[in-house]
Amino acid sequence: MARHARLCLAGQAHLVLQRANSTVFADAADYQDYLSRLAQTAQRHAVQVHGYALLPQAVWLVLTPADCAGMSALLQTLARCASRRRGQGAGLWQGRFRSALLQQRPWLLAALCAVDLAPQLDGAGGDAAGWPWSSLAHHTGRQPCAWLREAQPYWELGNTPYAREAAYAQLLAGDLAVQHWSELSRAVRGSTALGDAAYLQWAEQQLGRSLRPRARGRPSVARPSTHVSPIDSNQPGSSPENGDTIGK
Repeated sequence: MARHARLCLAGQAHLVLQRANSTVFADAADYQDYLSRLAQTAQRHAVQVHGYALLPQAVWLVLTPADCAGMSALLQTLARCASRRRGQGAGLWQGRFRSALLQQRPWLLAALCAVDLAPQLDGAGGDAAGWPWSSLAHHTGRQPCAWLREAQPYWELGNTPYAREAAYAQLLAGDLAVQHWSELSRAVRGSTALGDAAYLQWAEQQLGRSLRPRARGRPSVARPSTHVSPIDSNQPGSSPENGDTIGK
């Protein structure tokens, strides 16, 4: 049976997951090598990196690619280099990377918070605030990272860096990531999309395939793809057709 092409839409935000069958990052040098390659390769392939979390056996990323070939090339290069570093072949990884499309409002901030808290939410153990291999320290102002690119919803958290960092820290302290972790995880595993009805319809037209989660085993409540996060509950959903743009 033919597989779907990897889920990608140029200019749209994506939550990406790549899991491994064994340890990818054994020490600080492994983590640092991956981040260095991520920064260099993302720039070469015109992929904006908004957030990341490197766990011993998984990589979580929030990306906006200029084109889909660039995103695939980025992730394939990173996986191949990590495999060589560990002295293993493609068997290091659990198949191809997974991705989910994210409507910027309200899902992009939820995804960023979830990725920054992934060391806790995805079972790596310990306190996410003390995990050195995620973008949490950048988003809260403790350790700026020059190559990360802020998405528009993050910029809109405040008029100054301090205001944005403080507002983001409040989001992390709340239940935004925990509340939506299962939906985000399910979407990335199933290669679906999260957004309002108009966004889903637009994305499906672009890709020529359904992006809605299957109903099997799920509650009969119309929640998953049309749910609006508490941080944006009064704002109607938007799509690229009505001005939802990507920030620098």
